Amino acid sequence: PQLETVLGKQWYQRRVRGIMIVFVLAASLLTLVVSCPPGTRLTGTRGCQLCPKGSYSSREDSPHCYKCLRGSYADKEGSTQCTECPTNHFTYFESSESPEDCIGPQLVIKTEDGTVYRFLNSVETDFKLEAAPGTVTARMGTWQITKSTGHQFDLREGESEASDDLSEITSIKARFNNVFCYTGNGEGYAGTADTTKYGVKCLNWDNVASMPDYNPGHNHCRSWGRGHKEPYCFINGDTDPRAVPCTVPRCVWDVDCKVREDGQGYVGEVSVTRGGTTCQAWSSNYPHPHGYNVGNHNHCRNPDTTESDVWCFTTDLFQRWDYCSVRTCEAHEKKFDYKIPGPRRPEEQFMAVF
Repeated sequence: PQLETVLGKQWYQRRVRGIMIVFVLAASLLTLVVSCPPGTRLTGTRGCQLCPKGSYSSREDSPHCYKCLRGSYADKEGSTQCTECPTNHFTYFESSESPEDCIGPQLVIKTEDGTVYRFLNSVETDFKLEAAPGTVTARMGTWQITKSTGHQFDLREGESEASDDLSEITSIKARFNNVFCYTGNGEGYAGTADTTKYGVKCLNWDNVASMPDYNPGHNHCRSWGRGHKEPYCFINGDTDPRAVPCTVPRCVWDVDCKVREDGQGYVGEVSVTRGGTTCQAWSSNYPHPHGYNVGNHNHCRNPDTTESDVWCFTTDLFQRWDYCSVRTCEAHEKKFDYKIPGPRRPEEQFMAVF
């Protein structure tokens, strides 16, 4: 009887072990057979899992879902690609989940009878509206409005202007520089960005004890004071608030290129003439005395717009001034650019969510 009991237990154990082996082999085989479609990731024995909002996968059996890069978003689970923001609109962060994350100019014109026109970019030619009273509102950014009467004015973010005849408006122009992006070291930035590169909301400047001389009454990123290369703000630190860079992109138009042929508005850093001579600093009167007050730099400018292009005084004693070579901006170029800190290898451009 004892021998029969032992043999029975051994048979039972072998049977259980055999069933487990069959189960493992079946699961492994299932894993090999399952094909995960784009928009999902392969998760081993768990099969396929939908990519969450803000991410995507574009091929079958992808081992990862990838973050949407800045300037795009995915507002649904299982996305196979990210949706680009409208032209010259951007997102402050990767992995954006909504079109509402796209930041850029937005102008709304509403007629008295309730018809609404929404504009996301400048319209400087062939701009026509019906002859009717209405209201023009700058929902986001600053807009320059021009009327057929010659009247020109700026609408800042949140401001509205009533019009007795909307057909008088001949052009609308969105301002980008120092509104949605910054030039130089950000000293002229006047936008409303209020988030750091780490995704932390900025403190109100009035509550930063180490900045007693700066009390603007808001928490928008700024480049106040010396020694800063881009807009920043303060966040809570271990003991005291600390300064942290913001997510504001760098301006491109009128920085890397000129918008107008005559260079009016150019604020870039080209400081060499067409002939290759270094420019004289505008703050200096040597070797050529002058009366311009352009700033403490030697970058090419067209300060009084009387010349046909940007120029500068030269450091050559025998040549007082000369034009500079600055290319004209292309219509398809974006008006902003992000600085990516440090070098990135190609495979690091797409960071896996999982």
